[in-house]
Amino acid sequence: MSGLQQAARRLLRQSIATKTRSPFTSLGSIAQLHQQGPSRSAVVHEQALPQSQTPSVEAPSFLSQTQQQKPSPKENITNLDSIISQIPLVQTLRASHKSYKESRPHLAIPPAIRQHHFVGGSLTSPGKLALAPYMWTSSQTSKSKSNTESTSTGKTSRVVSVFHIGRDLCGHPGFVHGGLLSVLFDEVFARCVSAAFPSGLGMTANLNVDFRKPALPDRMYVLQVETTKVEGRKAWVQGRMTYLPVHLPVPSDGIEAIVPDSALLREDAEGSVMVAEAKALFIEPKFADSMVSVYRT
Repeated sequence: MSGLQQAARRLLRQSIATKTRSPFTSLGSIAQLHQQGPSRSAVVHEQALPQSQTPSVEAPSFLSQTQQQKPSPKENITNLDSIISQIPLVQTLRASHKSYKESRPHLAIPPAIRQHHFVGGSLTSPGKLALAPYMWTSSQTSKSKSNTESTSTGKTSRVVSVFHIGRDLCGHPGFVHGGLLSVLFDEVFARCVSAAFPSGLGMTANLNVDFRKPALPDRMYVLQVETTKVEGRKAWVQGRMTYLPVHLPVPSDGIEAIVPDSALLREDAEGSVMVAEAKALFIEPKFADSMVSVYRT
């Protein structure tokens, strides 16, 4: 056999070995992470695994158990609604229905418009915002005196919003993307200042978000905001966002296994975390009459 033939055979063997190599040999530290068990967020493990697995390689047992226990989207939404109804703050707001008006404004948007709405359409799906946020709004008319002793009136309002953030809205694996928090602040702020303007429409002129702690997925969040000042076509608003210490989604066997004590659903419960604070300036546009109103109270 000539030297040329031997070299050709060596190249052929190397090519076959490369093609048959396991796709998991390049995972390195990720494989070691899986061998340590589910000691970290399940989001890290599930996103680290390739989506297409060869039959000869089995996924870690704890991942297959998680997938088997995962409820259907319809069951998950029902369970989320059940948990929201058990939150003490929600019960208080519903009891004070004369002061706070309950709504789910995204469901009131016409379907033809809602499908193009960022929060009401694009972000609404299992694993993201699985159910439309709940909102409770309280409005009142305030009077203020200027330097010339004349009085001006304006509507100020408070909004409490409760929603669930799924695991498909992360930035770093295991942590909710900070941009999403900014979007949700902006969304509820717009709803809050709608009472301050005759058209019911305000557009964001400035938004400042201070991120206090990392936000975790599969948690229920409470966002409380209020208008602090109204001057003509300008309205200032501020708020804070907190997640409750209950890990979701809820298994299909009921909420008792997840929420054994309703005290866990309090904002001041041990394990609750305020993840961000924000403030913003909204302005009623001069062309508001030509816009479609989706936030009017």
